Amino acid sequence: MNKPIRVVCLFGTGIIFDKTLSVLLEKDVNVVGVVNANKHQKGIDFSYLKIAGKKYGYWKVFLQILGRIYYKILNGKKDREIFHQIYNSEEIHSIIENYSFETHQTDDYGKPETLEFIKSLEPDLLLVHTGYWVGKKVRDLVNGKVIGGHPGITPDYRGVHSPFWAVFNEEPEKIGYTVFWLDSGVDTGDILHQERVSVERGDSYFTLSWKGMVGIAENQARIIKEMEKGLEPKARKVGEVDEKTNYNHPTIFQYLKYRRMQKEVR
Repeated sequence: MNKPIRVVCLFGTGIIFDKTLSVLLEKDVNVVGVVNANKHQKGIDFSYLKIAGKKYGYWKVFLQILGRIYYKILNGKKDREIFHQIYNSEEIHSIIENYSFETHQTDDYGKPETLEFIKSLEPDLLLVHTGYWVGKKVRDLVNGKVIGGHPGITPDYRGVHSPFWAVFNEEPEKIGYTVFWLDSGVDTGDILHQERVSVERGDSYFTLSWKGMVGIAENQARIIKEMEKGLEPKARKVGEVDEKTNYNHPTIFQYLKYRRMQKEVR
């Protein structure tokens, strides 16, 4: 049997990322370290708001915030019910507590002390589940061997809330998730696995993303275990990507149109 692959996970913070970790550990992935990144202040990522405001305009960002508030008023209760079914905190943490690994907290994966922490663990591969940027200095620590994922069918649906945009564009068959080799683009890496997520009664575009994230973790684990057996993963080349497929948060007007168009996905 081949030597276990040493994996360092680059995560955000919260139960969604803990769920990914629990799936990997249950699938016997050799996680030697976890880096949790968090840029939030009082629950708000002000750095994102500043960047988004400059890039898209503060009026559009305001309309996006209104859309999010309206969505939560309509769907918050039902989403919370499904969220707690998928992300059972007690179950997740009972799994994680059975394993030992090094941990590190940061607000930037590229910080010298974070790079040093990752390097000290001598990883063979980095596994990414985060909304934050993973720069070249980080990727170079493992010679670009970084596996990521996205709860959308790439390269057609990249960026934010891919299930929403698939429905909005009348392409519900493109609701799904993708596992890929992480590169310098936004969800542009060569594809290792891709799968559709079926819409069930009561689903919202948030719940479809959550289901996709669990599917991503399961298939990332499968691919790593196959690599340990000497099976080189087959990746589908992506090639040139249209920037229009990098979607952002919907505005309140786009969400209202979305609700008028269909009733299957909240």
